[in-house]
Amino acid sequence: MTYIEYMNQLWRSALLSPMPASEIALFAYLVNESNKRYWKMPFACSTTRICEDLRLSRQTVITARKHLSERKLITFTEGKSRHLPSNYTLLEWTDDLTVGLTDDLTVGLTDNLTHGLTQDLTHIKDKDKHQSKDSFIKGRCEIFDSKNGGVYGNSKRKENRRTCPVPAEGTDYDGAF
Repeated sequence: MTYIEYMNQLWRSALLSPMPASEIALFAYLVNESNKRYWKMPFACSTTRICEDLRLSRQTVITARKHLSERKLITFTEGKSRHLPSNYTLLEWTDDLTVGLTDDLTVGLTDNLTHGLTQDLTHIKDKDKHQSKDSFIKGRCEIFDSKNGGVYGNSKRKENRRTCPVPAEGTDYDGAF
């Protein structure tokens, strides 16, 4: 896989469920490290160095690494000591995995959206039957009619108006402010 394909895979995963910034940063860091090593997997990378480079605590990196592994974006083996760092492998999503994940997401979204849209659209449809096109247009024109001082015209509304003095005719403009 290429650099951009790994990053696209990350964003697809983030669409399925939200990800904290620490997980996104760690994955991008690991993709970059793998790229530096010509995509030879697994590759060794010290947790201490990751913490320093990303300016994250050790616990945050360990938690983010665990979550990325659960999302099936990476696998890793914990390092034994400072001289034997953790090993990482970037995983490539297969069609079986993405189809299963997107099917679960689609079913849940379809049920929720269909129920919500059906209720709301029915209400709007009934509302439109009782309102004629002319009254709708007339009502909207009154809102923006500042000359006649309509219901919501600018002449009646003061909360959003500027309060700066208007200079008298013939006076210096800069002096008014």
